[in-house]
Amino acid sequence: MDGPDSALRRLTREAGKLLRPYGFHGTEASWTQVAEGGVATIRRTRVQRTWTDGQQALGFGLELSATPTAWWEFCTWRDSARDLPPTALERATGPGLIDHDGLSAELSELWSLRVDPAHRERPALQADVDAVRADLPVRVHAYARRALRLLEPDAYLDELLADPDPGPGVLEAIVVLLAEHGPGPRLDEAMARYRSAVAANESDTGNVVAYLRGRAVAV
Repeated sequence: MDGPDSALRRLTREAGKLLRPYGFHGTEASWTQVAEGGVATIRRTRVQRTWTDGQQALGFGLELSATPTAWWEFCTWRDSARDLPPTALERATGPGLIDHDGLSAELSELWSLRVDPAHRERPALQADVDAVRADLPVRVHAYARRALRLLEPDAYLDELLADPDPGPGVLEAIVVLLAEHGPGPRLDEAMARYRSAVAANESDTGNVVAYLRGRAVAV
């Protein structure tokens, strides 16, 4: 009978197998798919270990990220300006602003693997293993579809634009993604809002302005 850690590894492998039909591949607890619009990544979360009445429980779930190619290109340019090595597209992450939006609470809550106190060997509670295994196909489907949908043309941008109260990070990403469409009123308006939001930090504005000028966008 498997202990909680062994059961966790087995369930993680099962998650990877379920992700393959969606085009995700990887090892350990991270799986990626490089698509035309960027890179989608599904990972197992960090394991949370808790103790109740002397019994250990492992909490874990899935997390996702979608990185549009335009955002990766901006980060590559920015890293180069800072003399930092480039990040390969398949390892890119970010902007990390809306990835889990739209997923229900039941798809985001952590699974739990408890120890079965009825056995001296302290294996993982079979009911918990069965519950995770039964839930895996639904959750894998939801996470894979969410990550890949965000890489469809302008999908990430459109969700950012729908934010009623965007902060500086959202406004920066909007400018970068809008730049793919070239100059225009929407980019001018987004740049003005971004400049206003980061007025106290001119270096942030300078990075984006320099990037846009490098793409022959007048700002």
